[in-house]
Amino acid sequence: MNYLELLTHSWEITNIEHPGTGKAEYLSDQIFDITTYDGEMGELFGTKSVEVCKAISDKKTFDYIADPESYKWYLMIVNTVFFENKLEWGTSIRGAWWNLSGDDVFTINSCGLYVDGDQLLEITFNKNQWDEFVNAMAEFIKI
Repeated sequence: MNYLELLTHSWEITNIEHPGTGKAEYLSDQIFDITTYDGEMGELFGTKSVEVCKAISDKKTFDYIADPESYKWYLMIVNTVFFENKLEWGTSIRGAWWNLSGDDVFTINSCGLYVDGDQLLEITFNKNQWDEFVNAMAEFIKI
């Protein structure tokens, strides 16, 4: 599946009902399930959530948290409901990794993903697919 196309198509459909929704705001609301009712804050939370996902997928969490501001965001984001049951961190939350190995999968229940105009109520990812999705989200919001 082309995840960048999926995100772009889904965002475009969302913008029909909610014109002016930014891309990172869309991710905040529809993927990470963070409700703000504030476009600017939605953009911020969406961007930070993708940054944290990317750092985890790229195994660069320690690089990401080297900046004190990023460190604060990292700790806040990994403690959101979306990340619950998706992370392992052994003895340190700072070195977290995705809880995906072997045949493990993540399922995201969403009200904002669409394929050919039809709503996907859930989407499941294995490790490789999840990494592709994270990269697509980063490309989608240009980080």
